[in-house]
Amino acid sequence: MEQTQTPAKELSLHWAQHLKSFPLIVWVVLIGTFISRVSYFMAWPFLVVFLYRDYGASELYVGSILAASAFVGAFSGSWLGYLSDRFGRRLIMLGGCVLAGAAYSGIGAADKLWQFFALMLMVGLMRPSIEAPGKALMGDYLVHPKAREVALNIRYFLVNAGGAIGPLIGIYLGLSHPQQLFYATGIVYLIYGAVMGWVFCYYAPKVKKSVTAQSKLRLSEVFKVIRADHGFALLLLADICMLIAYAQYESSLPQIVSRSGLAHAGNWVGYLILVNTVTIVLLQFPLLSLLRHYRLIIRIRIGAILMLLAQMILMFSSQQWPFGWLLGIFCLSVGESIIFPSLNVLIDQIAPDHLRGTYFGVASFTAVGFALGPLLGGVILQYSSAVSLYALCFVLMGLSLWLFGRVKLGSWGG
Repeated sequence: MEQTQTPAKELSLHWAQHLKSFPLIVWVVLIGTFISRVSYFMAWPFLVVFLYRDYGASELYVGSILAASAFVGAFSGSWLGYLSDRFGRRLIMLGGCVLAGAAYSGIGAADKLWQFFALMLMVGLMRPSIEAPGKALMGDYLVHPKAREVALNIRYFLVNAGGAIGPLIGIYLGLSHPQQLFYATGIVYLIYGAVMGWVFCYYAPKVKKSVTAQSKLRLSEVFKVIRADHGFALLLLADICMLIAYAQYESSLPQIVSRSGLAHAGNWVGYLILVNTVTIVLLQFPLLSLLRHYRLIIRIRIGAILMLLAQMILMFSSQQWPFGWLLGIFCLSVGESIIFPSLNVLIDQIAPDHLRGTYFGVASFTAVGFALGPLLGGVILQYSSAVSLYALCFVLMGLSLWLFGRVKLGSWGG
């Protein structure tokens, strides 16, 4: 009978079986991720717009702010992941929620460019404090690898569902007082931290002691293990190249649209975010079903090809053809919906149980791509053109695709 079931029905039955094994703490992480991302995307896409409109920040200054924030996240991620392995996820994640509440509320109150710069550094530190340990935590409480794969795919879906709803709320509330949106984001993160702390204290089941005991390795010993994993190193290098190109969507493209002279440019920025997130929300699971028989590394390569095509489309988009921006973001989003969750699942598969937090933490080092991306984009936009920027992004995505092709199809690539 199972052989006659449709792919969609097979996938539905497979997921329903594993959803029943999710403990309360996993549901709190998933739901908290969704609610916090709604508030995040409600405010974040408009940061670039109001820094330019209300404070006259240059392309290079905006790129520098975003780059500095991403650098902090990239270089702190491996340490925070290691600390979560050694001392537990709860301490790191709760600290990250408090930091997020303070940082986003501070952005709402800031009125000077140096204040935005300082607070964005706090945001950079906050993200790996919550996200990398959160992914590892789900792996701690879900024993079956397929259950972890389901949880990571649901998490990615909820991030983008939040991204679909958030910009709509931001546009509806208007761009006249965007700082108010950052206050709301800060409050949501504090509530998320409070609920998570309550569940940790009263309802979270214990993790196996053997995992905790193995986590007492020194940091130098941990990095020796990771350095010997050549497939993981290639994945990280390819991911960095890809993220430099992808980062232009969040940093440079809003600036290109805002300064293009296009009517209602702020709304167009929201539409770009909306196309990205709605595409992922609608297509992630159908694509997962369609590609389920392909090994993870093959899915990643398919996603990279689509993101390569997106750079070419964006290269030829302009104020005279604004729908080209939407088409390019659509192709980028389809590729993203394949490649990003596949990378998370692949990292979960190759990470030893007692080093899961460290592996996700080290993987967050690829955020250096997000750091270099805005900085590089700001320099090129200030001294050259959008065409030059996306020509470079095309080359970087080609290099990323080549590196993904060099990853050996070992037992963990499936």
